Amino acid sequence: MPLFTYGNLGVIAEVPDVVPEVPVVYLHGWERSRRDLKHIERLRPGMLLDLPGFGSSPVPTKAIGSKEYAIQVLEAITQWTITHGTYKQHTTTQSPNTKHVVVGHSFGGRVAIQLALLAPQKIRGLIISGTPLFRNHPHQKSPLSFRAIKKLRQLGLVSEARLESARRKHGSVEYLATSGVMREVFVRVVNESYEQALSQIRCPTAFVWGTQDSSAPVADAVKAQKMVNGSFLETRKCGHNIHISHPEVFVDYIDRFSAP
Repeated sequence: MPLFTYGNLGVIAEVPDVVPEVPVVYLHGWERSRRDLKHIERLRPGMLLDLPGFGSSPVPTKAIGSKEYAIQVLEAITQWTITHGTYKQHTTTQSPNTKHVVVGHSFGGRVAIQLALLAPQKIRGLIISGTPLFRNHPHQKSPLSFRAIKKLRQLGLVSEARLESARRKHGSVEYLATSGVMREVFVRVVNESYEQALSQIRCPTAFVWGTQDSSAPVADAVKAQKMVNGSFLETRKCGHNIHISHPEVFVDYIDRFSAP
């Protein structure tokens, strides 16, 4: 599929030649790219985005959270449904308020939830998978030794290399895999929790989960399903990558939410 650039951050996306009657938007997980959901998109064509800072999309100029990511996605899908037809010299019947089905895996699920709150008039259905939805443990302070090194660095008494060494000792794998603005984004996003957001969702919603998911426990999906009125919970005996091992579940819900 051709690549296009959307929004003020220059988000890169693959889109089909013709906008489907019910457009589907695919949002990938952390440290992944649009290709991670390609095998579902082949079955149900739609927009495959590289979220800012991943794949081919540029890194944000400053640290942003999932709500700001959703704003970028909203700009992209609005441009796609209104103007994409002109690129191929055909007309489109899509309007600014065309309703989309949004598939979000892991980090993409965080963004999808925010998108549903930001523009409910544009969301026909949500499919959320393997997404950390709750901050299950109270925020804990860093060890005293690490906080001391940070303070000494602020005072110019230790080197940046010494501080980074301390980070590597105390940081998570995901945290250590990032740097610069994206490390700040990571810290901001992992401290988000979605109790209030989930209770405000009004569109058809499905939680599709692996019962052996160690990144986002299925207990969170059970809890979330009770918070979203009329939502569905679908599980399979697999891990975090249920979108790869069981794409048929996603296709089933895309069809269900796209039906008249």
